[in-house]
Amino acid sequence: MSTSDPQNVANGIKDANCPPKFSRVLRLRAYPKQAARTMTGFRAAIILAGMPRSFLVRVWDAVKPPPPLPARRHLNRSQRRLLRVTALVVALGASGWSIYAWIASAPDRALGHNNAGARLFGAGDYQGAAAQFTDAVKIWPGNADAYIGRGKAEAALGQTEVAMKDFGKAMDIDPTLEQPYTHRGMLWRSRGDLPKALADFDRSIANQPRADTYYQRGLTYQMLGDARHAASDYSLAISRDPTIPYFYRARAKAHRDLSDNAAGQADQETAERLERTQ
Repeated sequence: MSTSDPQNVANGIKDANCPPKFSRVLRLRAYPKQAARTMTGFRAAIILAGMPRSFLVRVWDAVKPPPPLPARRHLNRSQRRLLRVTALVVALGASGWSIYAWIASAPDRALGHNNAGARLFGAGDYQGAAAQFTDAVKIWPGNADAYIGRGKAEAALGQTEVAMKDFGKAMDIDPTLEQPYTHRGMLWRSRGDLPKALADFDRSIANQPRADTYYQRGLTYQMLGDARHAASDYSLAISRDPTIPYFYRARAKAHRDLSDNAAGQADQETAERLERTQ
């Protein structure tokens, strides 16, 4: 007796009492949409089965959900106090290091203002140069070069009193420098105090003998009427820098004051020759 289902007949299945091993094939033929989804699943399973296990592990590591967050742990009073103290120590250490770094960089920052002041001084902007050297002193009060530079700018502006104070501060910072003594000696001489000028020139030469300092002391001796010491200092200046014409002119005058006209004429000719070649 036939047990055929009308639905099976409508779907092209002749006999629903087929053997079990053909039943799934018949269902796939009977329901094409379900068959497509089933075949897609089969293909995916076959593809995944052919993949290496390491690849599947990496894929799973990439797409697996994150682990649940641990429950918040409540700290006791001692632990909270320890955390606060630790945070305070770290903050104080960071701020202390910042302050130390700022202080340690003071010489470098002051040097920038010193260089700017020197450029302005060379360009004839004495007011701007003095301002730059003042900024350098504010950044680094122990900067002797800044006091010397500001003193030179102040002297060029006619502010001899404050210039002498700045030269004195430079001497207090570093007594072995020669420049502040030379420049202060020139200011003493401009005021007519020749003994103090000579004392500063002597101290400058004792610290560091320089051609210009010998020349300045020679001028001071000449103003005192001591042509012999003046000629000697001019000769020392020439021995350290024989390319300066006015050294020879000054010595020529000293030789004439000593009635040595031949030596004076020779120095005059040397000065003129150097001026033509420069």
